[in-house]
Amino acid sequence: MAKDETVEKLAGLEVELINRIWQCMNEEEDAFEAISRQLVANPGLADLQNFINHALTGVLLAVAYHRFKETMRPFFEPGQIEEAFLHMVHKKATNVVDHWHEPPEATAH
Repeated sequence: MAKDETVEKLAGLEVELINRIWQCMNEEEDAFEAISRQLVANPGLADLQNFINHALTGVLLAVAYHRFKETMRPFFEPGQIEEAFLHMVHKKATNVVDHWHEPPEATAH
């Protein structure tokens, strides 16, 4: 498979994975709504936004870590996989934050 085809396939798989995660969340929408309503009604129990962010981040990182381990198993020793994953996540997060700080592109009139 050529590099362009590989990138296109991976991009498609990434979108599919995100869609599947959202589908699972939509299937459990009533449960999420009930929890959200409890937290809104009792703000002393937890900060709702932090709760949602931690839950979503945890799920996404767990999926990413599992796939990374499976994909990189032939290339790294078991002790190296965790370090490589941490390095990748750090670089990806830094890239995203740097992108947020970039000035918006000027629009042509």
